[in-house]
Amino acid sequence: MQRIKKHKLFITIVALLILIGFICGLFYFFFVSKSLKTNIYDTIKSLDVIHYNAILKDLIIMSLLLISSFLIIGIPLSIFYLYYESFSLGFLTITFISLFPIKGIIFIILYLLINKLLTLILMIIFIYKINTISRLSIGFIIYKKDLNIQEKIIKNFKNSLYIIIFVLIINILLYFISPILFALLK
Repeated sequence: MQRIKKHKLFITIVALLILIGFICGLFYFFFVSKSLKTNIYDTIKSLDVIHYNAILKDLIIMSLLLISSFLIIGIPLSIFYLYYESFSLGFLTITFISLFPIKGIIFIILYLLINKLLTLILMIIFIYKINTISRLSIGFIIYKKDLNIQEKIIKNFKNSLYIIIFVLIINILLYFISPILFALLK
């Protein structure tokens, strides 16, 4: 509870960013052309087995965010990525609900519980860690030889690597579970 109070500003900013991204994703669906909606529907219906595979994408993005955290650019990139993830979550939610009303709701609930919710929580922690690395790196540049800052950077870097591993494990599990989830839509 004390950690929540300590990071109240960060939690508030992240929650607002996720909410704004999700709502923008919902509204974006209504601006997409009818032909694109039809293409999405036909693509989902025509595939026999869909393996959701974000392993490589998440590995590359999270690695780039981690590397960029040693520079000032890591903070805005991580904020943009969190917005993008919540935007896509909003768009996916409204897409599946509009294309497959009851089955879409079931799919979104399962998809959210298995993948996006856990991944989003890990991403929030990851973004907190890489923002901490960015701030500490800037402090290390300014104060030069402060070993305490260097130890904190290494600790946050290791924790970020653990989070990347957890996200990859989730994606590997989802790769094998996704055909079952997508079969619900048929």
